[in-house]
Amino acid sequence: MADYYKIIFSCICFLFSACSSMSDVKKIDELYYANYNLDNAYKYSINYADKDFLWAFQSGILGFQIGNFSDSIKYFNISESYFEINAQENIFQSTLKTLSTILIGNGIFDYYGSLYEAIFINYYKALNFMMIGDYASSRVEFNRANDRQRRSKEFFADRINKINNALNNGEGIYNDDMKNIDGKKTFKSMNSIYASRYKNLDRFRAYNGYINPMVSYVSGIFFLLQNDFNKATDLLKEAYAVTQETKILDDIELLDERKAGKNTKYYTWIFLEDGRIPKKYEIRLDVPLFLLNASVFYFNIALPQLDSGKAFYSKYYIDLNNQLIDSFELVNMQSIVANEFSLELPYIIMTSLISSTYKAYLQSVLNEHFGILGGIGGAVFSSVSTNADIRSPRILPLKFLAIRIPNDNHLFKLFGDGKLLHSFLLEEECNNLCLFGDNIIYIRVLQNGIISSLTHTIRSRN
Repeated sequence: MADYYKIIFSCICFLFSACSSMSDVKKIDELYYANYNLDNAYKYSINYADKDFLWAFQSGILGFQIGNFSDSIKYFNISESYFEINAQENIFQSTLKTLSTILIGNGIFDYYGSLYEAIFINYYKALNFMMIGDYASSRVEFNRANDRQRRSKEFFADRINKINNALNNGEGIYNDDMKNIDGKKTFKSMNSIYASRYKNLDRFRAYNGYINPMVSYVSGIFFLLQNDFNKATDLLKEAYAVTQETKILDDIELLDERKAGKNTKYYTWIFLEDGRIPKKYEIRLDVPLFLLNASVFYFNIALPQLDSGKAFYSKYYIDLNNQLIDSFELVNMQSIVANEFSLELPYIIMTSLISSTYKAYLQSVLNEHFGILGGIGGAVFSSVSTNADIRSPRILPLKFLAIRIPNDNHLFKLFGDGKLLHSFLLEEECNNLCLFGDNIIYIRVLQNGIISSLTHTIRSRN
């Protein structure tokens, strides 16, 4: 029995550490979305960035948004190192981890990120390098981001195989103390919960595969402006294939004209990030769990659920000398997040069911050996340790959009739902944006307006 107490004590220490970390993550919501304070959000985030994937990842995004490009790259490198560690680890076959997971849940372990987050690491690193004019490094990171996307099929095939083995064969789930748990009934309960509580996930899964067309499109525009027409063609066609957005065909037409030396006009591309990405929240369910003695008990289990995210503006457009040019949406992150979430959800539900069953068994053992106080202690432990892992990025946008305009006028204005958000000035002197150069403007929009606007001019056109 001493072993049980050691396990419980260790898990409680992990539990309170994880709860504290989650409350810190939620603080970003207040600083970023409620207080609209980008600098304070960045200063708060970097306090935790050296030893945690999620904080390093969000510090990288915040650093980019305030224009601190070198530190942003540093924090993205930290987050990428954590992701690579996770990618090499077989999380379904670690005995120590599995036993702890059964007692507490995945939330007690370090968060190493999802594939879509890893793709964003390279994507934002590429943007950072582009903003400082290091085009060689930018090329490398755009290539890496797109390579991650192309290898997503292999990545998820491997994950699906591991999860199916865990569910069907009990790999990494059952140990000797749980060998008499009725796996078939638990599996049936898992399917029932999935069908009743998560059927809405299917409507979010709009895209085949896991390609983020925003990454393909922005990469394609970058390579277009670098005169790497072959690579740009492949990426823009990929973005079009996923989105079926006809305005991307205009960029492909521009590419063909420049490749043939026919188009000498300059353009400005405006990339927009709008809204808040879907985030996880906890739901609690009372479900029948079958114990070793075949009695039926009802225990509360905690599971993660996805909200729908939040959009801040429904329509963006540019006013260019009374000519209105609408934006077009490249991706809504609901689909990409739901794809990855639904992949691992059966495993999460299964381990949660087994966790509650095992805790009930532990209560009966403690009650048998130590009487009512032991049983109460086990019940208290079961109550405080039943938590869903709801860690996820807080500050990524819901929607990525784009607008392309010709440099036909010095002044143009950006509107969101009819509200003037920003005015831009193209200048011959190139103090900010060049009239005679190809420009990229990268904008993050929150509910109260623009929180970050970054500009870069690429002049190296033959």
